[in-house]
Amino acid sequence: MPDLQREIEARSLGLAQLQRTVLEITREKESLAATIEAERRGYEDKLKLLEQAKAALSDAFNALSANALKSNSQEFLKLAQTSVAPIREALEKFEGKVQALEVAREGAYQGLVQQVSQLLDTGRQLRSETSNLVQALRSPVIRGQWGEIQLRRVVEMAGMLNYCDFLEQETVRTETGTLRPDLIVKLPAGKTIVVDAKAPVAQFLDAMAVADEAERKAKLQAFARLVRDRVGELGRKSYWDQFEHTPELVVMFLPGDHFYSAALQEDPALLEYGVEQKVLIATPVNLIGLLRAIAYGWRQEAIAGNAKEISELGAELYKRIADLGGHWLDLGRNLTRTVDAFNSAVGSLESRVLVSARRFRELGAASGAVDIAAVEPVEKGPRSLKVLDISTAAKD
Repeated sequence: MPDLQREIEARSLGLAQLQRTVLEITREKESLAATIEAERRGYEDKLKLLEQAKAALSDAFNALSANALKSNSQEFLKLAQTSVAPIREALEKFEGKVQALEVAREGAYQGLVQQVSQLLDTGRQLRSETSNLVQALRSPVIRGQWGEIQLRRVVEMAGMLNYCDFLEQETVRTETGTLRPDLIVKLPAGKTIVVDAKAPVAQFLDAMAVADEAERKAKLQAFARLVRDRVGELGRKSYWDQFEHTPELVVMFLPGDHFYSAALQEDPALLEYGVEQKVLIATPVNLIGLLRAIAYGWRQEAIAGNAKEISELGAELYKRIADLGGHWLDLGRNLTRTVDAFNSAVGSLESRVLVSARRFRELGAASGAVDIAAVEPVEKGPRSLKVLDISTAAKD
């Protein structure tokens, strides 16, 4: 029984210990539950705060985004306006210029149409006038007048008209007949050159009027033969024997370079033949060069004449300067004699007249009168003039 009693007491102590343990666990549970509840409420509060912060942040972000977008839009619009304004002005100016160009183009097109129409009319008139000219040049009289006009024009371009050193249509009678050169060019020192402008160009005009190549070739060959014949005829006339101081040559003038070119193409030896016949075939270009060389000779002649006149004037001026130098020398000598005479008069005045006059004042007869000033002689003489060499040279 005692053992049972002890066991019961031991179990009672164990049960009491378990109850205390349970009570402590219960208290810890309640404490933990309270802690968990407090933490849960804290978490809920924090979650609410997070949600509120999220909502506030979202609102703030949305507001900031809208403001930034608005600000950026305004800045972009300002920048766009600033950047686009010059482009818009340039486009407006460009549009204005395009419109002006379009108006000008339309006006130019109308003007071009008118000019083309006028050009067509001018072409028709030119063809008609050319045909009339060709027909007119077939007349020997008209052809000769045209050659003379061309010759005068060449002389004008060469500057020979100002010197009046040419004569047209001068007739020279000889034992064998009458010679009529178209131009006599006067050279310095009394020389002359004869120019003949009666060139046979009718065959050339006929050749240019035909379309058949073979017929044209034949007419050009006939033209070259006529030119050669004219060269021989001028050589036989011997113009240089009929005019004094004329070189042994005569100039045959062709009124266009194309005439000479066509003749040389058909007769390459024409130039050598002209030299043999003492005939110089000249086109407007060649004759202008020749006449300008002659005009240069006339200018040199005028310069030489002026130089001679200048030399004569220089000699006359030198003589006159020498005479003037002699006159100045005579004037200097007269001035020296005048100074000497003045000084002699001063000496005589001082020694013979003024000494006695001053005695009146010393004797009181001229009280209150002004003192008689002393008269000084002239110490300077005229400057010598070095013109003896000039005078001597003038006398020589």
